Amino acid sequence: MDKKPKTRPLPKKTIIYIFILVILAIFTLFIVQDGRARKATEVLYALGFTNVSDVIVFTRSEFMNESTNIKGFKYSVKFTDNINHQDCQGFALRDFKGNVAKDFTCTKKVK
Repeated sequence: MDKKPKTRPLPKKTIIYIFILVILAIFTLFIVQDGRARKATEVLYALGFTNVSDVIVFTRSEFMNESTNIKGFKYSVKFTDNINHQDCQGFALRDFKGNVAKDFTCTKKVK
């Protein structure tokens, strides 16, 4: 009863393929996150935040303005405003006609 069933080890080619796929997945994740942060930075610049850093995008979702029937994107962001030395968090909206809106809560930076 001590006999264990024989298992066939994975071939070396398969291990290499899995490793390459994992590296590509991690690389793709970083590219997507950077793209979201760049788009959100463009929206923040349109809102008047010209010098921002540490932009973190939590979600990017599509929305429709019920009163005008215009679609757009809503970004849930957190960033640092370097001009006013504030940490801000909230929503930035941009519709497909280029209109932007914001709903941020900003607090003074703690040093």
